[in-house]
Amino acid sequence: MSSSAPIRSSNSKLNTMQIRCKFGQLGPGKTQFNSPHGFCLGIDEDIIVTDTNNHRIQVFEKTGEFKYQFGIPGREEGQLWYPRKVAVIRSSGKFVVCDRGNERSRMQIFTKNGHFIKKIAIRYVDIVAGLAITHQGHIVAVDSVSPTVFRISENGDLLKWFDCSDYMREPSDIAISGKEYFVCDFKGHCVVVFDEEGHFIRRIGCENITCFPNGIDISDAGDILVGDSHGNRFHVAVFQREGSLLSEFECPYVKVSRCCGLKITSEGYIVTLAKNNHHVLVLNTLYIM
Repeated sequence: MSSSAPIRSSNSKLNTMQIRCKFGQLGPGKTQFNSPHGFCLGIDEDIIVTDTNNHRIQVFEKTGEFKYQFGIPGREEGQLWYPRKVAVIRSSGKFVVCDRGNERSRMQIFTKNGHFIKKIAIRYVDIVAGLAITHQGHIVAVDSVSPTVFRISENGDLLKWFDCSDYMREPSDIAISGKEYFVCDFKGHCVVVFDEEGHFIRRIGCENITCFPNGIDISDAGDILVGDSHGNRFHVAVFQREGSLLSEFECPYVKVSRCCGLKITSEGYIVTLAKNNHHVLVLNTLYIM
């Protein structure tokens, strides 16, 4: 089934997001980035950034204070070569990092202190556009080149995969809630929802509300937050789970280019990563979960 496109009422207005903190600039030093492609929140809501062209992971307090970094540039196991995406296995705090390695995509597991544990071969993935962890601790990766979702065990076994190219054009991020997978379709201007077996359920959003979506998260209340940076401003649309539009937010105080990802903290702050601006934004929406 497919839900109809949400309607923005004529008197609806965009709520303003305030900048709580902004950190990062172009460079190789601590708290500097070079084209960072992804981030996630850690167990204590640390902000973990894949500093792509600096071949490392940097970890920050959610206030923006630098904690530590890890990664040695290179293609060998345990090294990092253009890391793109990172996720945290909640039960252990381990990091799952997707980089290039010697192939198009490689997945590696590190301890919460950044020590290498193992490599998982993912030759079947071209470019990892989104990375998430299920409640069972399974790793879910979505390929943006051939729109496909893969569910992988921490041991590296491919548990399930499904082709979603009939329903979307270019995946850009993924979030999981219960047994539903929410996949941003960057060129389709919406979120496509599948069950864990890969069956299409519904679409959320439309071009005039979720234009080139590039980040998604789900609040504790089950609301769907979808972010985009179309028009060089960071914009967030909040939907109920079935797809009705609840509210919209934007940040007029800073111009951004190619935001990657969206995460909501326990206090309701929204975190995003402006790849081309080389910085992280933490925004206060006054959104009540």
